[in-house]
Amino acid sequence: MEQLGSVLFIALDGDPPADLDLDLLPDASAVAARVKAAFEPFMAPSATFAAGCDGEVIPPEAGLFLVYAFGHAWLSAGEPQTAIKAGSGSRLLVADELFRWLVPATAADRTILVLDCCHAAAFDSCVADPHIPRLIVYASGRDEKAISLHGDQASRLSLALGSQLTPRAATLFGRQLSRSTPVDLVHAIGEVARYLDRDTVLTGQTVDYRMNGRAIFLSRSHDAAAGGREGAVARIRSILIGGGATAAILLVSLGWSYWSHVLIEIDLAGLPTIAKDIRVTASEEDPSINSSRVFDERGISGNRVRVWAPASNVLIRIDGQYADGSNRALAFHLDLQRGFDPRTKVMSLALPPATAVTAHPGMAFVPATAWFHGLDSASRSTESSYWIDIRPPTVASYLAVAQRLMSEGRMEPYDSYILQARQRSSAVEATGLGQLHELSKDLGKIFSIIEADSSEHVAAPGEIAQGLGELPCDTCPAPMMRAEAELYCLSRNLRLPTDLEWELAVRGVDGRVYPWGNRLDEARANLPGLPKVGASSPSLKPVDAYASERSPFGLVDTVGNAGDWVLAPYDRSYMGATYYHNPSDATSYQLLPITDETSTIREITARCVDGPQVNP
Repeated sequence: MEQLGSVLFIALDGDPPADLDLDLLPDASAVAARVKAAFEPFMAPSATFAAGCDGEVIPPEAGLFLVYAFGHAWLSAGEPQTAIKAGSGSRLLVADELFRWLVPATAADRTILVLDCCHAAAFDSCVADPHIPRLIVYASGRDEKAISLHGDQASRLSLALGSQLTPRAATLFGRQLSRSTPVDLVHAIGEVARYLDRDTVLTGQTVDYRMNGRAIFLSRSHDAAAGGREGAVARIRSILIGGGATAAILLVSLGWSYWSHVLIEIDLAGLPTIAKDIRVTASEEDPSINSSRVFDERGISGNRVRVWAPASNVLIRIDGQYADGSNRALAFHLDLQRGFDPRTKVMSLALPPATAVTAHPGMAFVPATAWFHGLDSASRSTESSYWIDIRPPTVASYLAVAQRLMSEGRMEPYDSYILQARQRSSAVEATGLGQLHELSKDLGKIFSIIEADSSEHVAAPGEIAQGLGELPCDTCPAPMMRAEAELYCLSRNLRLPTDLEWELAVRGVDGRVYPWGNRLDEARANLPGLPKVGASSPSLKPVDAYASERSPFGLVDTVGNAGDWVLAPYDRSYMGATYYHNPSDATSYQLLPITDETSTIREITARCVDGPQVNP
């Protein structure tokens, strides 16, 4: 559990441009008082609260750093701006200047930034390293006002946060919170967002957030809450000590721990013989809020490891450095249940043998397990484990394979999207008609917008004459035709995954909608959707553009960007959607068949599997 090491309130109260007609704000000092009251119970005993900062923002040496910015913001040429008082005048701040000032690079992973202003979500596109806070909260949508209440001398967000963080008002799974209960800050913000989104006497207000690190569980100050509680416990203990109450308290504590935890024993199956610097990372997952909280992380020296895990949604990853320099993904995703049945209190797991791990560079291990499938999260189980590629091949890595397959006579240029495109593009260049590239791209943009109104599967904005345009970037996923994808996997003595194998590897066992949880987060994948008229065309991004966003079993680049071919009842089917689908369609379970033989969809790649043979 964590506490706030410092709280800084910043008033965005500089003079806006004269031509803007902005609402009058409540006095910033009154809002600051509301913010202090809401978060003071979670401040460490040595923590400080400050309203205003004239120079460099200095984070605390330890603990979380909460920066609450309240005031005016507006859009200028579509970009967010704000202003602060500076001496006798005002200083205009654009978005990246605001982040550089309020989010110290040395403490970004400990910083919580709240932007309580109009157009708050417009600032999101300007968040960049090294000034990316661990959590950033936006009080309003990009084109929306953040409402301030003059009668209450506060903003709606500060009032709602104060109410949600008060033990009498907040509930956790329907139970009343006590003063000793830690607060899941992201969960609290989610409740605030749901409350403020309602249309009542006042119009709804869209509160959103971006999580860039592990979950935040705030514990109340030792002096304010824990001290009183422990004092009361001490007094009761002294009264009951003669009757053996200490032993009773100990037994109750042990009983609670036994009921709510499971001991997991993992056999590493010789992994230390093929890898060094082995580490285990165990986290408690909450897909409803896209949350993952690490509760155990340590190095491993022996061939067995034990994890005392909460009986809940648990993910255990085992990482190491392999002699061949390749990456592997070894993970167990578990749905653990509370109870006193001794048969459920100890779980034994085993990694595949070291020889199998060595034989699968660049692949993820998916154990046989029970899981939830499809839109309705139907319960099912897999009988056998399998391996699946962590990443699809890039254009650069696959080009050499395609050329080898062609030289071996196993594939002709017209059987490969990449070879065909290179051949035609070279022919165009050789005839001096290079200007056709730009004309083709312009026509592609026009036709893709037209098709968007009538077709679910539209051609990606780009070339209209296949082969004239340039190939995707070298590090982008390699587009393949269906037969080409099967041949690529066969050349590696592998096969395409079934739709169920792909789904389990991407969503894990808990039935989550996306690889990261149940809430759509366009910052975690290439999901821009179809372009608006006049907007720049979206395109494929590198495979590792979102390398930190892994599925529970360790897969990268699974939804959006390029789709993955799968074996399914339809001859030509893929999953994961592509970058030009609606973001809500790019789920971990949706099967997308191609029924039009003339379809121009090319943004589909291959992710191969080593597992039991299946009937296509």
